[in-house]
This record gives sequence, structure tokens and C-alpha cells, in this order.
Amino acid sequence: MQSSCLGDIMDIRKYPQYQLYLFTMQMLMLKGQLIPKHCDEWCANASIINRAYYSSFLYCQLWLRDVKKFKVKSPWNFKNKKEAISEHKQVRNALYNFGEKNVKSDLTRLAHLRKKADYEPFKDISPEEVGEAIEHMENIFNRLKFE
Repeated sequence: MQSSCLGDIMDIRKYPQYQLYLFTMQMLMLKGQLIPKHCDEWCANASIINRAYYSSFLYCQLWLRDVKKFKVKSPWNFKNKKEAISEHKQVRNALYNFGEKNVKSDLTRLAHLRKKADYEPFKDISPEEVGEAIEHMENIFNRLKFE
């Protein structure tokens, strides 16, 4: 990934993580138009939650790398395979360790919503859950700065 800096401040708008955030917000605004005839809104709600999680996760990972110089390890790069933890858990742990407890909490809640959206297709997703996912995503993007 090429550097997109303005002086010492990164221009996050040029990064795919931020563009995914913008796309997620656009999906939310156009949700009614995205739902095919004879379908309910579950698919759109699940997709919005999924994108809210992944844009937030990737943004946190980028922030940890560029601001805190923390690099996530692939699970297969652990010397002891029994101690390997997922990249998602590593990011949440690192956020906590770097004092970003609120961001870690938002990302954890988003992960729970994403799990429901991705793996429980017969459970309804309420408009409140979609709103909660968007709120968590916005909190993360607003709290982590690249300055």
C-alpha cells in the first residue's frame, strides 16, 4: 500500500478501509432501493452489518500498524500453534493494550452483530441492530486518528 500522507498527517480518505466505510454508509442510505422485489430487508441489513464490521476491523488494523507500529501476525506464524489467535482477536487485544478500550468494545460488539448477520440467516436483524452497527463503526472511525 502506498503512503497517502499530507505532510505528517495521513489522508485516510484515499485508503480502501475508509472507502469501505463510505460504501457502507451509501448502502444504508440506499437500502430500500437495493432490496429485490419479493425479498425482505434481511439481506441488506446483513450486508450493511458485515461491511460495517470489516471496514472498522481493517481501519483498526491500519491504525495499529501505522500509528502504534503493531503488526498483526497470521495464525500460522505463531511458533506454538496451540497459542495462535485470530487476527481479529489480536486487533481487539492490541486496541485494549494501547488504551483504546472503547474502540475495542465497539469492535467487539460489531463482531457479535457480524457473526449473527453472517451465520444466522433465519434470525431477524432489526433496524436497531443496523443502527447500532453504524454507530459502532462511526465511533471507531471518529476515535482513531492518524495524526
